[in-house]
Amino acid sequence: MPTAMQAAISPAPNAHRARLRDAAALAAVLALGACATTAQAPLGAALGPTDLAFVTSASQLVNFDLDACSFVRRGPIEPGARAAVEQVCADAATYAPRLEAVAAREGVRLPTALPFDLKEKLVSLNYHPEPNLTVEFLRDEISSHESAIAVFQGELREGRNAAFRQTARDALPVLERNLAMLRAALPAGAAE
Repeated sequence: MPTAMQAAISPAPNAHRARLRDAAALAAVLALGACATTAQAPLGAALGPTDLAFVTSASQLVNFDLDACSFVRRGPIEPGARAAVEQVCADAATYAPRLEAVAAREGVRLPTALPFDLKEKLVSLNYHPEPNLTVEFLRDEISSHESAIAVFQGELREGRNAAFRQTARDALPVLERNLAMLRAALPAGAAE
């Protein structure tokens, strides 16, 4: 049985549990805040919805490419696909810091997490590539490049931010070239 002094300075077990629960809830909220899947701009920024969609998609797709490249480079790459894989991986590594720099100049915070569909593709690529690692990588990259091209073209048509429009304009030929390389590298019978 605690003394009166101990009871006065020691929190009751329920109060202690409540504080721990509150601290855990706060930590969870802070962790969620640090894992944004969309780009964020300051209020009053000269950005429209298309600009934010563009920079969000560009960041997500380049980070998906970088993660996918780390998986595919660990496994055997079919010889006919090696040039396309290396080109896509090199371009993603070059494009990522450029996008980060443009976003920083425009005051935009890039996403810090991939959306579920891209995470799901990475898990499949890492653990269950079908029919093999190279083909799954090529299929995923074809899909992501098609999505990126659509978003980048949308930015050119509807974007309000000149820096983001220029970024899209500069990257579009690279995406189109890489898409053609990826499609050409896909083995016969391994449809997209």
